[in-house]
Amino acid sequence: MLALYLIIGALIGGGVSFAYRLFFPALPFPAQGAIDWLIGGLIGAGIALIARLAFLRALPSLRAEGANVRTINGLLLAIGASPIGVTLYFAVSTAFPPGDGVRIAQGILLLASTAVGFSIGWTFDSPLWSLMREEGGSTAPNHRRVGRSKILDTSVIIDGRIGDLLSTGFVDGKIIVPEFVLVELQNIADSSNSLRRRKGRRGLEILRRLMDEDGVDLCVVSQDYPTIREVDRKLIRLAKDEDAALITTDYNLNRVAQVEGVDILNINELANAVKPRFIPGEAISVEVIDRGEEINQGVGYLDDGTMVVVENGRRHIGRTIKATVKTTLQTDAGRMLFVEPAGEGSRWER
Repeated sequence: MLALYLIIGALIGGGVSFAYRLFFPALPFPAQGAIDWLIGGLIGAGIALIARLAFLRALPSLRAEGANVRTINGLLLAIGASPIGVTLYFAVSTAFPPGDGVRIAQGILLLASTAVGFSIGWTFDSPLWSLMREEGGSTAPNHRRVGRSKILDTSVIIDGRIGDLLSTGFVDGKIIVPEFVLVELQNIADSSNSLRRRKGRRGLEILRRLMDEDGVDLCVVSQDYPTIREVDRKLIRLAKDEDAALITTDYNLNRVAQVEGVDILNINELANAVKPRFIPGEAISVEVIDRGEEINQGVGYLDDGTMVVVENGRRHIGRTIKATVKTTLQTDAGRMLFVEPAGEGSRWER
């Protein structure tokens, strides 16, 4: 195959050189024609060899993900750079007297400007037309369209609350589960650690139940990005390609995706938003399950995960008691309630 490329390149190079008499035109015809064929053929074969090696080197990139977007970006910038090459073409013809060398230089300038434009466009992962549209203000960067697709990450599947949320119908649009997320869930379910194994199996069970739900439009997509190792980076890339929002409970993924311009639906933020608001003096029931950091304190949790600090509650560990809300405290980790057993005042317990 390589020999065929070299022969074709040599024939084209020799033919062009012979037709235009590029080398030693002052020599008599037979000798000058032979020299043109020889030198032009060598140059043509060299160019064919370089082009073949460049193609083989670029082939893995052409087969990688996003090659179609990169190619279109390269063509757009190549077209945009062509006027620069045309300007240089006429500048050379104006600055230098006509001749074969000038024509060769003009052709090189045209090809080089186009190649440089294509190379710059190839470096962009995202479509240039979408970037220009955003810069022009035609789209809002944080605008969440109704009915757009949603992508589930591993953490939100393992969390489990997404099953009940989707069943209620509050989340619309198509729900996407990538195959690489299923692979990660399978690895977790096969883990030697019993806790991780239990989480992975629960996540797979939740997905199975969601697929049986008639009102949930859930689909598994096989699109993958072999050159990207981290699952979080794959999720962000898929969300960009699908123009979808990402549902997660992962704090770090949440922050990175926001920087990347991907819309995030955080289940933890939703849970905090719909948590009941407790006011001082309100009565609640809480199971005291452990001792607190301070003397006499007990700690319990409400059904929604809210942490409850029970003053004078250490002696009630293991029991469900009635308590009265004293104060509430909102932190980055969530809401905390400070309560005391109903009918008891604050006192020091030895």
